[in-house]
Amino acid sequence: MNAEISPLILCSTARLAHSLRLTHARTQIAAGLMQWQPLQTFTLNQWLEEQIGTLMLCGDIPAANAPSRVLDSMEERLLWERTIEASLTSDVMKELFDSGGMASVAAEANALMQVWGIESASLLSSSQTTEETSQFLSWRKAFQKACSQGDWLEPVRYLDWQIDQLAKGSVNLPETIYIAGFDRIDPQQQRLFDVLIARGVKVERWQIASLSLKEAAQVCLPDREAECRAAVAWAADIMRANPQAQLAIVVPELAVLRERLASLLDDNLHPASIQAANVEMPRSYDFSLGQPLAAQPLVAVAIALLRLCAGRRRVSQESFSPLLLQRYWSADVTEADARARFDARLRRKLPQTISLKRIVRYAEYLTNTPRLVGNLHACITLLDAQPSTCLPSAWVKTLQGLLVSLGWPGERSLSSHEFQAQQAFQETLGAIGRLDVLLGKVTLSGIVQQLVQNCRERISQPRSLGNPGLQILGLLEAAGRPLDAMWVMGMNDHIWPPPPRPNPLLPAAVQRAVGTPNADSAVQAEFALAIHQRLLQSAPHIIFSWAGKDADRMLRISPLIAGLPAMTNLSLAATLAEQCLPAGGFKPQKLDDHLAPPIAEGEHVRGGTGLLKAQAICPAWAFYQYRLGARKLESPVDGLDMLERGSLVHAVLERFWTGRDSGILQPSKTDERQMAIDEAVKHAIAELNEKLDQPLPTRLMALERHRLLRLMEAWLQFEASRQVPFAVQACECEIIQDIEGIEVRLLIDRVDALDDGRLVVIDYKTGAIPDYKNWAELRMTEPQLPVYAALALASETVAAICFAGVKRAEQSFSGIAAEANLLPGVKHLEDKKTREIFTSEALPDWQALLQYWQQNIRAIAAEIKAGEAAVRFAEEEELKYCEVMSLLRLPERKLQFEHSRDDQLGGTEKLPSPTNGRGERSMAE
Repeated sequence: MNAEISPLILCSTARLAHSLRLTHARTQIAAGLMQWQPLQTFTLNQWLEEQIGTLMLCGDIPAANAPSRVLDSMEERLLWERTIEASLTSDVMKELFDSGGMASVAAEANALMQVWGIESASLLSSSQTTEETSQFLSWRKAFQKACSQGDWLEPVRYLDWQIDQLAKGSVNLPETIYIAGFDRIDPQQQRLFDVLIARGVKVERWQIASLSLKEAAQVCLPDREAECRAAVAWAADIMRANPQAQLAIVVPELAVLRERLASLLDDNLHPASIQAANVEMPRSYDFSLGQPLAAQPLVAVAIALLRLCAGRRRVSQESFSPLLLQRYWSADVTEADARARFDARLRRKLPQTISLKRIVRYAEYLTNTPRLVGNLHACITLLDAQPSTCLPSAWVKTLQGLLVSLGWPGERSLSSHEFQAQQAFQETLGAIGRLDVLLGKVTLSGIVQQLVQNCRERISQPRSLGNPGLQILGLLEAAGRPLDAMWVMGMNDHIWPPPPRPNPLLPAAVQRAVGTPNADSAVQAEFALAIHQRLLQSAPHIIFSWAGKDADRMLRISPLIAGLPAMTNLSLAATLAEQCLPAGGFKPQKLDDHLAPPIAEGEHVRGGTGLLKAQAICPAWAFYQYRLGARKLESPVDGLDMLERGSLVHAVLERFWTGRDSGILQPSKTDERQMAIDEAVKHAIAELNEKLDQPLPTRLMALERHRLLRLMEAWLQFEASRQVPFAVQACECEIIQDIEGIEVRLLIDRVDALDDGRLVVIDYKTGAIPDYKNWAELRMTEPQLPVYAALALASETVAAICFAGVKRAEQSFSGIAAEANLLPGVKHLEDKKTREIFTSEALPDWQALLQYWQQNIRAIAAEIKAGEAAVRFAEEEELKYCEVMSLLRLPERKLQFEHSRDDQLGGTEKLPSPTNGRGERSMAE
């Protein structure tokens, strides 16, 4: 190429234009030149804009003849959306109709008609015209009317207008214009080239790389993951052997596989990038496809903050909690720990849906987060000063002010990538201000939703530094420089050629007749063949890969590569973790860590009978949750959760039974009983309201009062069936019990005293009733009542223990008694069915059963004191209420058992699985 002559090249994409300029510059430097004429590369739109500007400056195009506004893609979609919504007959239809999705389809259909010369009359006269097509033509007429009234043009008609002006203008044109990257030239583009030819311009294709194919092969790999690994290994091997190599990996599904490929490429080409300080280090590879701007963490936080402002009167903790723990706003570094503690308190104390002002009030008194409180106060003050609706241009200033008031983008300095994301977001936000005519006055929620949509549609990618030797491209993109080798992924027949996708708003027959993109298989095959030929000319060495299956679905090779020779024995790239494994494989050191430090003298362990239950089910559960204090974050709910509703029932029963006996259940005392129920319910609700940060709404209190009244009436009617008179001796009785040196706090729901002085211990259950059969096991999974009977009340004579199922639909007692008929439904020890569980050989009488419980409970307590903390359990189902499941690492534990079994194959010992028995026998066995 003569350095003094710079041809004009019109490119299909801005990326290709930039790549050609860089390639040209490197060629001149390699030739030893110090100065040269830059290569003139533009996209069609860029070049036409320059020519139209020249024509207007020369007076060839009067300013009055130019459109007053050229809609960009966002504005066009928005106008289509408004047009479609205006045609809907009711608000219900607007709620159910996806006007945004339909607007995109309608814009595509409109562009197809304009580019391919499809007339409305031909569509209406077509025998295949559907109701959808008729409706679209109605929308199109309204859309064009709105454009005409505003003197606007959408991009596709503006291009036609530009071509017309160029045909009539007198601007000087170059003798030759080259076109690059156009795999398919549509009628509109062809009309532009015809105009240029008529003006005496020679239009030729630019040969990006004059390369002759030396080697092409195809390879079948098990799945897409293997394809990614093989392509990365191939590129890494070549680049290690030749750092100056120019390579490309072409990926049809680049948007889907981008993150996986980036991870593998970093692991194999830039392992140092795993360190936080190197996360933005220059890479030797570059993706042609970026990510939606909304996916950038800095922008995602800005969007979440603005959504918080828009819905400030109904803030969901589910959305606020992640935001509270995020960076990029307020004192995200200095108050990070305090904000995490604030999150835990919010979950415990406040309902699921709250207002922003309530959050601020709560933070003022209970947290040490002055910057957070100040930022939220400033935000609320700014919001209170805003009208309910504004023009978009006015909202832009407000949105910027809200972000500033909330301390976005945080305390620390931004990195290069974060700064670029911030700039792109500010540009997108500024573009919203140009929508005054299209949107009119809108609410804050409406303008935030529009901003979110724009951020999702805008693709953002940090600028790459240097000259990456490896390009990861989509199938429709052409490389802007000669390549040494290329790998093309995804060559399965369901991907390449791509399946037809005709526009649903236009008759398929009409689209096939004119040959629009995606019209039918023939069009797609022709298009795929053209791209395939371009790929074959892009590098001397090419590998095409395809996946043998996708999950359980078997896949087939694309017919375009079926005739190529097959390759085998390709290496697969390893992840960084896999690379760190020793050459001989990982041989873990076995360490028995089931013992925690024993409980020291005077050390307090909280948990009550829950501690004993957890230790019996799985010692590690007890250690993590009760000794170390680990627990899950609570899930807030609106109104009362199940625990609070159960506590209300306990409070009502306590109030009702205090100082009373079974005489209150007699029919003659119906009125007295009803008054007592009313008073107990009223008192319990009032007491709960005093504890809450904000009293319950009046309607919710009325509903809860009605529920409790009906529940109490049903339960007391059931209790009236008890044959043995009783007096309630204690309700919600608290006892501190020493068990093997461990202080256990017990709270006994109710203790009834019979006429002979013996006691009946009752534990209320408003949910599922535990199965008392586990009381026969050495490791009782429900030790609460046996602890009461055998230890806490050991000085008394306990005649029965039972769970009381206090439910509206079904009431019951479930437990065991020393003799028959003490409680309805409760079996006594000598009952035949009971003896199937509690064998007479081991437990001859009631006293022996109490001693058995005492012995087993003390053994469990001794385990706790000794520090026993093994991951050992009988059934995984018993861990459903465990709050520290992730700390138990069950998948890893199961894998260890499997490896242990493998090591002992052929031996006589059989290891139990982690969910197969405790290694101990129950009394029933």
